[in-house]
Formats: sequence, C-alpha cells, structure tokens
Amino acid sequence: MKMQKFALFAAAAGFAAVLFIHGPAHASAQTVTPTSTDATTTAPSSDETSTSTATTTPSDATSSAPAVSADDCSITPGDIAQITAVQNDPTLTPSQEVVAELAVRKSLIVQTITCAQNDLQTLQSALGAVSVSKDADAATIQNQLESNLSGAGNFYALELSKVNDAGIAGTKAIASEILSWRQSTYAPLVGDVNNFVLWAGDQGLFSTAATRMTETQQAVAFLESASPNADLQTAFNAAYASFGTAKSDNGAAEAAFQQSLAPDQTLTLIKQSLGALQDTYQQFFTVSTIIQTLLPQ
Repeated sequence: MKMQKFALFAAAAGFAAVLFIHGPAHASAQTVTPTSTDATTTAPSSDETSTSTATTTPSDATSSAPAVSADDCSITPGDIAQITAVQNDPTLTPSQEVVAELAVRKSLIVQTITCAQNDLQTLQSALGAVSVSKDADAATIQNQLESNLSGAGNFYALELSKVNDAGIAGTKAIASEILSWRQSTYAPLVGDVNNFVLWAGDQGLFSTAATRMTETQQAVAFLESASPNADLQTAFNAAYASFGTAKSDNGAAEAAFQQSLAPDQTLTLIKQSLGALQDTYQQFFTVSTIIQTLLPQ
C-alpha cells in the first residue's frame, strides 16, 4: 500500500512538473500530455530515503523517516492550477494575462527555492551533528558531503538570482533547470546524506557489540578450559561469524560512500549489516542461556 501511494504521488508530481515547465495548452492548442518518463523520474523511491538519524537497536534502525526527502518541495497540481486559472480567465487582456501569469510563475519558483533552501539547511544541520572524528575515512566522507551541500546552496542562490529579470520563457527555463538538477544531482545527494547520518549513528551499536563479543569470548574460553561443551562452542562460533559478516557489510557501506555508489545500494549494505548484527545478538542470547545451564545452581 505504501509503495502504491508513493507511485501515485510520483506520477502526480511528474505531471505537475511538465505543466509548470511547458504550461497548460490553450483551447486552440494541442493538449500537453506527460510521458511515462515525466511521471516516474521525480525523486528516489521511499526505500532510498527511508533512513533516520536515531537508532537504538539493529532491528529498528531503519524504521523512521528520513531527515529530508527530495520530494518535499515539489510543485503540486494546486500550484499549477494557479497558472491555469490565469490563462483561462476571460476577463484578462492578452497583456494582462502575460503579466499575471508571469507573477504567478515567479512566485511559485521563489516558493519552491525557498522551501528547498530550508530543507537544505535541515540536511546540513543533521550532517553537521554527526561525530566521526575517530574515523579518518568517515570524516573525509562527511567533509565531501558538506561540500556537496554547500554547492547545492550555491545552485539555489544562482537560480533565485535569475527570477527577477525573467520573462515567461525564462521562468520556464529556470523551472526546467531546477527540476532536472534535483532529479540528477540533489536527489542522490539527499539519499547519500541520509544514509551517512544513519550509518554514522549505527557505529555505536558496533562498538557495543565488539565489547560484548570480547566479554563473551573470555567467558566461553574460561568455561571451555574447565569443561568443554560442544553446544556452547557452536553458539559462540555462530555469534562470531555473524559479527564478522556485520562488520564486513558495515565496512562495505562506508566504502560505498567513497565509491559514490547509488544511495539504494548503500542503504542495502547498511540494512544487511544491521541484520547480521541482530543475528549476532540473538546468538549472544543463546550463548548466555547455555552458560546459565553450566553454572552451579
């Protein structure tokens, strides 16, 4: 159901974007019809950006909303209706229609850019709150993402500076540039930042698990030296293997940022690492249960 709702929203946003750039057709012209590409290339899917800055356990780490979604500032059908209303107003002369339509288009562009700038600030704050000073590679990734966000701010400022002197054709060009840039550049950047904030927050879970693994290994070694137990060793080996997988996937996720892989690929690695970490904790529980049966009552 969630994906169906998203598909409908994406289609509506794509159709709205086509009208905003090209304008609705007048009675004497051919109606503009969005292509399937227009209706489906508005932003990354909800799976690409369904990350969170707050994580407490491996099982719920990806269940919250993203810090920012690339769809948050999309032009809506209601916005396009404002342009249509002006173009279909029989009381306006041709020159009055041009002036009124231009005013609406400029207002919508300024509204969209202002919203996008506010979202950008939210994203910058979330990224800036991340602390990865003990990991040089992660710090480099963070710095690069901060630089990319700064570049996004420069892009919005440049587009905003064009609005005042733009005519009808100019506003259409600005809208087209913004839409194309958000699809090709900003949407992946939003995914990368949300993923990095999630990944960085998860590192505390791995630190805790590493400490737990050391303590468990010491306990198992002590008991095994006194009285070997096959079930205990098997359970510990399973926990050790799961944690190895979790660390491997976690490292691969960090490398994915460095390799500029698509956000959905990075998020998949993050989810895999958390899934393996959850399995590790389940094995810790099994080990603990076995140890309780071996201790004197």
